[in-house]
Amino acid sequence: MNIKFKNEIIEFELIRRKRKSLCIRIEKNGDVKVISPMKLNKEYILEFVLKKADWIITKKNEIKESESKIIKREFKDNSTFMYLGRECPIKLIYDEKFKKVEIDIKSNNSENINKKENECFYFEIKTNTYNEEILRKTLEKWYREKTFEIVAQRIDLYSYKFTDKVAGIKVKEQKRRWASINIKNEIFFNWRISMAPLEVIDYIVVHEMCHMDFRNHSKDFWRRVAEVMPFYKIYHNYLKENGVNMYI
Repeated sequence: MNIKFKNEIIEFELIRRKRKSLCIRIEKNGDVKVISPMKLNKEYILEFVLKKADWIITKKNEIKESESKIIKREFKDNSTFMYLGRECPIKLIYDEKFKKVEIDIKSNNSENINKKENECFYFEIKTNTYNEEILRKTLEKWYREKTFEIVAQRIDLYSYKFTDKVAGIKVKEQKRRWASINIKNEIFFNWRISMAPLEVIDYIVVHEMCHMDFRNHSKDFWRRVAEVMPFYKIYHNYLKENGVNMYI
């Protein structure tokens, strides 16, 4: 379906579901999806979309601007992948005698990378193949392990600020979220978050832990986030601006 707004045509997909309200979702690729109750008439839906047209166009333009900033990721020397907020070049070491692909993060002076703000470091990839699918799967596994390790540490760091305790941690693929929490207080983290700076990871952790107190995004919830992390908006905006490059 589509509507005309000013000089633009807004194309959208209408999805009918068993729900009580209308909502509009803008996908990462800019596609617009309108999710509607099963029997709502089309005239009402079109009127709703028209009222939201300015917002839709703004969001689509933001996506176009973000796409122009996307960094191409390749498994070639000096191509980069993100880790803890930095673009880290890769160094491929190929030998057909290697039994498997091994990935490590290396520092130029071998100090602990987490303790050196201005330290330069890189991915060392020892490989017996140039197959990109194998390399990507191995790198994803590496990120999953790092993400679990980091969020476990950060939850421990902030746990004294909360009455309830996190019941469990899982790292998984999440298409639309950086993290989520269930009623059992188990937190599910997007495996990509170890690409973000540590303070941004802290924000993601704190955000989900605050849901142990408030199971919504009410004003009380955001006040709670601000109590724990007064400058959280900086880190929230980082994800909006840089999340597009947090991929492999």
